[in-house]
Amino acid sequence: MYKSKNELIQNKIVVISKQLRVGSQSVIMAGLITLFIAILSTSSLLAQDVERLFVSSFNGNEILEYDGSTGAFVNDFVSFESGGLDNPSGLKFGPDGNLYVASRTTDQVLLYDGETGAFIKVFVTEGSGGLDAPWGITFGPDENLYVSSRESDQVIRYNGTTGELISVFVPIGSGGLSEPRDLIFGLDNNLYVSSSESDEVLRYNGDNGAFIDAFVSAASGGLDSPRGLIFGPDGNLYVSSSASDEIIRFDGITGAFIDVFVTAASGGLDSPRGLIFGPDGNLYVSSFNSDEIIRFNGTTGAFIDVFVAAESGGLHDPKFLVFFIEDDGDGSSSGCSLAPRGNSSFFGLIVYLIIPALILGRRFRK
Repeated sequence: MYKSKNELIQNKIVVISKQLRVGSQSVIMAGLITLFIAILSTSSLLAQDVERLFVSSFNGNEILEYDGSTGAFVNDFVSFESGGLDNPSGLKFGPDGNLYVASRTTDQVLLYDGETGAFIKVFVTEGSGGLDAPWGITFGPDENLYVSSRESDQVIRYNGTTGELISVFVPIGSGGLSEPRDLIFGLDNNLYVSSSESDEVLRYNGDNGAFIDAFVSAASGGLDSPRGLIFGPDGNLYVSSSASDEIIRFDGITGAFIDVFVTAASGGLDSPRGLIFGPDGNLYVSSFNSDEIIRFNGTTGAFIDVFVAAESGGLHDPKFLVFFIEDDGDGSSSGCSLAPRGNSSFFGLIVYLIIPALILGRRFRK
């Protein structure tokens, strides 16, 4: 393929050279156009996606990285107990491209370099705002950080840049909240929280944290100890039912039960926790008790494969997972909770080529 692209570029060069007048300005113009065509023709090669999967290894006290296409172990992205990490749970890449991790036992949120995994700092200090056993974390539409505090039955909001406490966003036990686990903002910009002890998914106003309703009512569809939450490509809500070893789907607008999307223990699923739709459109679920990541068809829920094998790379009690997708042109994009970093170098080069070409073109017309 690469050779055929070069042949096409060479053919275009010949055609352009024949059409341009002989002279120094024509040579410059031909060179600029040739380079411009070459960049456009090879840009697809320069932008090949690199898919990376990161998993919090709860009792391994690490964040492990796997190949997002094959599931093969890559490395210990965040090494053992780096920065004091103890029982990592929720993890998210922030708007700045760095990795934020809830350290449950130390009641902190820790910040790591999004490229290297190196420890940067304690982002949310121990117990800030009453934080007790942080579990799920997410960045809101306001780019602030929201953390579920499992032992205090709260959701706490922190400044997304400094980590300073803003407020207790969802007060203790609001709406019956009991042992909150995962949390996610919906398309309506409201906050959805899995209440594991009451077997519900509760909805709160995304602006002020006021309780709205039990979006998924207690034990709906057999829901038992809900953990992970994700809105799927179809707009519906998928919930991991930890005690029944299922993934249950609910209407994304009404909260009504639709179906058991992944049936009990399918593919060996044992106490599902985090879940996410991958770049291939399929559903990836952490199987806590079997130390695996299991992949299911994103449309039917049928078992596909064990994507990350048991204890691969030392995986021990996997909790949350996140994809990070980047291209080798230093850009990133995904529907999997990633922070775009842009590709300014490529577009900047195009601008520097177009402007001189236009100037020389005007001179030719004169």
